Amino acid sequence: MKKRKIIRQEKLRASFYQELSSAREIVRLLDWTPEVHFFAKDRDGRFMAANRASLARYGLVSEEEIIGKTDFDIHPPAMAAAYAEEDRRVMESGEPLPEQRWLVYDHSGVQRWFLSTKHPLFGRSGKVMGIAGLMRPLANSPFLMSGYHLLKPAVDRVLENHADKIVIPELARSVGLSVSQFERKFKSQFGMTPTRFITFARLNAARAMLAQGVESLGSVALSCGFYDQSQFSRLFKRETGINAKEYRKFFR
Repeated sequence: MKKRKIIRQEKLRASFYQELSSAREIVRLLDWTPEVHFFAKDRDGRFMAANRASLARYGLVSEEEIIGKTDFDIHPPAMAAAYAEEDRRVMESGEPLPEQRWLVYDHSGVQRWFLSTKHPLFGRSGKVMGIAGLMRPLANSPFLMSGYHLLKPAVDRVLENHADKIVIPELARSVGLSVSQFERKFKSQFGMTPTRFITFARLNAARAMLAQGVESLGSVALSCGFYDQSQFSRLFKRETGINAKEYRKFFR
């Protein structure tokens, strides 16, 4: 009896979706959720849909500006490759990948931690035809809120003062932890050490400045808290897969 009921429900739902003129009506509902960033890609990694919040993160206004583009058209190579690799894992496994933590910056250089969940999309043949993804601010997550808020003063200090000299003992004291406790909890929460996080925050700020293409590389390095241009260039190439000059040219 229960099995027949489930079969009837599945048929009813399938009929409903088949009758829809377009799934876009459902996607457009996500335009009214500003804290949720939605996107969908085909099997080749090309964007097929994005809500307003996701478009705004890239400095775009209309969905037409992103349709058909891939992460490699929007991000530097190493970042794009990381996103594409995660997409590939989801499509090959056919299983969702929930609650992945990413430090994301928008077109104006504002940085925030997000939780990303990706889900495979299946065609009528039963084969995976792409993925859909949702991103939301980490601070809004009920699963991680307590751990996040314990470390939030240190996180905010780095993001708001990345150009200053930042030392780990001071960050640990700001949240009432010893250095070893702080480093252990930070890595558990964010998947990276505090030192690496500081570097990421500085590089993200540098990317925003390079995209504007106004300052010299030396000025960008010093403005973002690097010791000198040499250190900045070395770390930038290591983390993004492209040197700073090429990155600036990419956005031009």
